[in-house]
Amino acid sequence: MVDAVGRGSPTRGSMAAIAAQKLQLIRTLVETAPDAALRSLELALAGAGAQGSLAAVRGLVEDEAANRYIRNNILAPVAPLCAHRGDNCVSFPPVTLSRLWRALRLIAPQQVQDASAKCNPWDLENGTPPVFDELCAIAAAGLRDSSNEAFDSIRSICDPEQLAMCLQLSTITRTCLPRLSEWVSRMSDERAAAARLAYRDACRISEDAGPLLLDILSAHLPDEWRILRVISAVMDRPSDRYLASSEVSRFGERVLADIGEALTRIEEFDFAGGEKAGRAAGLDAQRVQMQILEFQQSIEVAKDGPWGKRLFRFKQQMAKICEARMDQADRELDKALPTRPISMLAKKGSRGVAKLTDEPDEAMIRRAKGALTFVAELRACADKAGYGSSRNKILEKLNARLDPYIEDVLHVARTGEGGDSGLAVKYLDVAAGFIAYTRDDKTAEIVRRRAAAAIAA
Repeated sequence: MVDAVGRGSPTRGSMAAIAAQKLQLIRTLVETAPDAALRSLELALAGAGAQGSLAAVRGLVEDEAANRYIRNNILAPVAPLCAHRGDNCVSFPPVTLSRLWRALRLIAPQQVQDASAKCNPWDLENGTPPVFDELCAIAAAGLRDSSNEAFDSIRSICDPEQLAMCLQLSTITRTCLPRLSEWVSRMSDERAAAARLAYRDACRISEDAGPLLLDILSAHLPDEWRILRVISAVMDRPSDRYLASSEVSRFGERVLADIGEALTRIEEFDFAGGEKAGRAAGLDAQRVQMQILEFQQSIEVAKDGPWGKRLFRFKQQMAKICEARMDQADRELDKALPTRPISMLAKKGSRGVAKLTDEPDEAMIRRAKGALTFVAELRACADKAGYGSSRNKILEKLNARLDPYIEDVLHVARTGEGGDSGLAVKYLDVAAGFIAYTRDDKTAEIVRRRAAAAIAA
């Protein structure tokens, strides 16, 4: 009997061991999950009760979320650097932050405990507790001490001296962060003086620390290229010739490279990607326009300057590319809303009437949505970028195509004359979706109401 039990069903002890193994696996997954994934898990498990198999998982997720809140506050100056950033940006592998925190908990448990107790919102409102900067200084010293084994796992994945310098700048960085949104939104003489002082304080630590501070601050901005405003204040709106040869030239080069990459994406984006692809390309165009404007406002750009020449060329390319992509929208619309000639004697190039013999082609509709979404998204930047009149002409052409088509299909839907009334209703819905891009949602809703009335009649 004992033999049979031993070989057959598992005992309670072994069941508990298996459960413990699974829980450890889940703990590892939770600890290594990105912040966004952890938030999703926390929301998904919010309704889990205090009992049951999910309760333990919920506890792990809540503990990890609380731990990260503390960690991200204490290591706030370097937190956004531990992520994938663009070329020529200071960055460290994403796992750096968790390894840094693990090392601090190992070598400075008392300071970590003190800092954790001061991470309440009411404490943080009164300014940064000194122990936060103390822990950053301890981490910097530990990285520089090759005999400190707690930091070996970090040294193996990044430049320890660069990370140590970022941590050493934490005190200055923290003083800048509460002011950063004001610096990039509305710079004043007083704010410019504060930015210059912070830059000088960094340069006193090391010659390279000033540009490094700017790089750290840029990582805290939603749009990193807006750091040009801070650079403009620090250097009193320098010329592009001066800045291009200075120690902060990489910031300008980074923005120019970003503009060039965006132009390539706009020129090559595939209409088959539908609305999502069209919107992404349109947002690229908007950002390029803002980046060019930011460059011109923050830096004294000369037409024959090293950056001025490139900016002028980018503006020309931008208008040419956007106009070419907008021109393609009319052809994509024709494919999605096919027509047939009214008669054999119809003039060449005439649109004819709706061809209602086949079901709407979803692939063609998706392509047309991609093209029309792009045209619609350019509303925010076309006029300022110099191709507003071209966009208006394209819209006139598209609406001149849609208006008679809708009336034609409405007639078929009401009377059944000239085609299949069922297909006519389907194409009406497609056309209504398109006119939302060329005009607005209100016009599209009117078309749909007219379609519903036609069906009811």
